[in-house]
Amino acid sequence: MYLNILTFGIAALLFIYSFILDKRVKQVKNNGYLVNLVIVLSLLFAFSGVVNLFMFSKYDFIGTFLARILLVLSGWFSILSCNYLLLYPNYKKNKLIILFQAFFFLLAIYIIFFIPNSIIRTVVTKDGRYNFISSLISEDENGLKLSWVVAYNILYRMVIPAFVCLLVLVRSENVESKLVKQNIRINVLGFVFSWLTLEYFQKAGEYQPALSMSTIAGYIVIVYFFTVTTSKDEVWDKNYMLRGTARFVFKFVIPSIVAGLVFIGLWPVASEDKEIFFIAYSVTALILLAISVFVKNKVKNSEFLRDNRYADAFEADITSIEFERSPENVVAYVFKILKKYVTTSSLKIMIDDGNGSLEKVWDSAQKDDEASDEKNQKPLVANTFMFDLFMNNHQQIVFREMVERNSAYLKIKNDVLAFMDKADCDAFIILAEGRQIIGLFLLGKKSSKNVYSNYDLAVFKKFYSNFFVVGYYVKNIMNETVVGTVNREIRMSGQIITSIQENMELINNPKVDTGYLMVPAHNIGGEFVDLIRLTDSRHIFVIGSVSGKGIAASMSMVILKSIIRTFLAETTDFKKLVAKVNAFVRDNLPKGIFFSGTFGLMDFASNTMYYINCGSPAIFVYSKAYNNVIEVQGEGHILGFVKDITPYVKVKKIKLTEGDIVFICTDGLIDSRSLRGDIFSKSRVSTAITENQTYTADRLAKFTYESLKSFTSKELEDDITILVFKYVGGNK
Repeated sequence: MYLNILTFGIAALLFIYSFILDKRVKQVKNNGYLVNLVIVLSLLFAFSGVVNLFMFSKYDFIGTFLARILLVLSGWFSILSCNYLLLYPNYKKNKLIILFQAFFFLLAIYIIFFIPNSIIRTVVTKDGRYNFISSLISEDENGLKLSWVVAYNILYRMVIPAFVCLLVLVRSENVESKLVKQNIRINVLGFVFSWLTLEYFQKAGEYQPALSMSTIAGYIVIVYFFTVTTSKDEVWDKNYMLRGTARFVFKFVIPSIVAGLVFIGLWPVASEDKEIFFIAYSVTALILLAISVFVKNKVKNSEFLRDNRYADAFEADITSIEFERSPENVVAYVFKILKKYVTTSSLKIMIDDGNGSLEKVWDSAQKDDEASDEKNQKPLVANTFMFDLFMNNHQQIVFREMVERNSAYLKIKNDVLAFMDKADCDAFIILAEGRQIIGLFLLGKKSSKNVYSNYDLAVFKKFYSNFFVVGYYVKNIMNETVVGTVNREIRMSGQIITSIQENMELINNPKVDTGYLMVPAHNIGGEFVDLIRLTDSRHIFVIGSVSGKGIAASMSMVILKSIIRTFLAETTDFKKLVAKVNAFVRDNLPKGIFFSGTFGLMDFASNTMYYINCGSPAIFVYSKAYNNVIEVQGEGHILGFVKDITPYVKVKKIKLTEGDIVFICTDGLIDSRSLRGDIFSKSRVSTAITENQTYTADRLAKFTYESLKSFTSKELEDDITILVFKYVGGNK
C-alpha cells in the first residue's frame, strides 16, 4: 500500500517537474525532447501504480493487460532516451534516427501484443511479488531459459542503450567543445548508473519482494543526468575537482571528524553528568566553528582554495578602479581582475572608429616592441545584422557556448562564431549607448580550459556598468584618433566629461526656447542635463546630480546618462522608465551612489509638461498671466534608496501658455553661501527669474548664475546646473 502511494506521488512530482523543466530550458532546443521524456516517465510510474492495484485485486486480468502497456512504455522510454543521447547537443532532425525510433517502437508493440504467448498472464506470488508468465524463446542444454519478457527487457534496457552509448562515446572524440564532450559522457553515465540502480532493485527484491516492482525507478537516474547536462555549463577539469574536493575537506570533513572525535572523547562524561557533557560539547563546537570561520577567511583568497562563486570579491575589485591612474593602468587592472577571478587568458578592447569598423586600442598580449605595428592591423568590420539582433534582445554579453547552444541565435550562429574566430575570443561584451555600439571587450579563452558559464554571465550583467564606463573612458582617452593627441593623462578627462555632458539633442521647436548652464565646482562633476528627442512634438528631459564628487561622480554620471537612453529604447512608459533607472542606480552603480533630479516630458502638441520629481530641490514656474513665480516640485524621492520606487512615483503635469517659464536647478544654486554664511535661497532664485524673464532662456540661466557669483564673492563649493524652458508659442 505504502509503495503504491509512493509510486503515484513520484508520478505526480515528475509531471509537475516537466512544467518546471520546460520553463527552465525554454531557450534551448532540447526542451521538447527532455520534457516529453519526463512526461513518459511520469506515465510509467502512474501505470506501475495502477498495475499494482489491479494485480492485488480480483480484476487481475485487467492488471495483465495494463502490465503489457507498462512494458511497451518502458521500452519506448528507453528508445526515447537513446534518441536524446544520439541527438545531443544540436537536436537536428535525422531521418535515420526517426526510422530507428519508429522501428523499435513498433517492435515493442509487436513483441508484447502480437507474438503468441509472449505474455500468457501475470501472477502474484505468495511472497508479494508479481511475475510475467511468458513462453520461452530458447532453452540450452545447461538449462538456461530465455523467455520473451526477459529477452525484451535485455534488448530495450541493456543491448540498445549500450550500443548507443558506445556510438556516442566514439563520436564524442571528434567533438571540439570540451563542455559538450563532458556532457555527452555525463549522459552516458546516466545509463550506467541506471543499470546499477535497476540491478540494485532486482537484488533488493530478493529480500523485500515489493521492491522488485520498482525497477523503473532506475529510469529516474537517466532523467536526472540528462537534466544536469542542460544546466551544466562548466567543465569539470582536474583543477576544478581538486579545488572543490579541497574546499569540501577543509569546510566539512575536517571539522566533522574533529567534532566526532571530541564527541567520542566527551561521551563518558554524559553517563555521569549530562549537563556538563552538554555544556562542554557546546563550548567545544563553538570554538571549532570559530576556528573553521577563521581558516575559511584565511584561505578564501588563495588561488587553490578560492571558491568558483567569485561575485563578492569581483565586486570589491571592479568597483575600486582608480580612474586617476593612466588609462593603460586602468585597463591593465581590469584584465588583472578578469584573469584572477574568471581565468580570462587575454583581453582586447575594440573602439568604434566612426566608419562602422572597430579599431583595436588595447591588447593584453601586445608587447611594447610591437606597439609600432598596431596601426598596421586592419580594423575589424562589425556584422550589422548580427549586432542588431543582440541589441534587439538586449544582449550585451555574448559567450561562444551560449551561441552554440541557444536556438535564439541560430540565424547568426555561423556569423558570430566566425567573428569570434577572427577576433580570437570566446566571449565579448558590447558597449552600447542606446543602440549605438561604441566598442567591444573581447575576452580570450579561459586559461583554466573551462568555458564561460551562466554564472559568469550573471556576474558580467551585474557589473556591466563598470565595463561600460571603462570602455567610455578608453574610447575618449586612449583612442588617439578621437582625442587627437598622444597625451593620455587624466587632465584630459575634464574636457571629455564636459563633451559627454553637452552631448544632447537640443529641442528644435518654435514653441519653446531652451537654455541650460552647467558649472562644475572642481573641473568635473556628477551633474548633468540631457535632452532626448522622441518625436517632433515630444522631448524627454533629465536634470539632476549623482552623489559624490570628482571623477568618480562623473563616471557614474556617464553611465547613468547612457543607461537612460538605453532604457528609452526598451520602454515608452514614462513612469516605468524612472522605476528602471532607480533599480539600475541601486543594483549596478557603486554602493552609496544616488540620483536626485527631475525627469520630464514636453508635449508641444498639447502644450503640456509632464514631470516626475526624483528629489529635485527646486522646480520653479513663472506665470506671465500672474507675473509670479511658484514652486511646483512637491514631494520627491531620490533614486537608489528603495528597491522598488513605483509606489512613490507620481507623474504631475503643467499646462503651459505663452510667456510661461519653467526653471529647474540643482541644490548647488540654492544652498551656496556668501562670505557671511547666508544662503542664496529659493527667494533669490525667484527674484532672478522675475527680473530676467524678458531675456532668452540661455541668458536667463546665465544672469541667475551671475547673481549667485555676486552674492557669494568666492569660489564655488558645489556644482551648479540650471535648465530653463521659456514657452513662447503656447497659444499659436
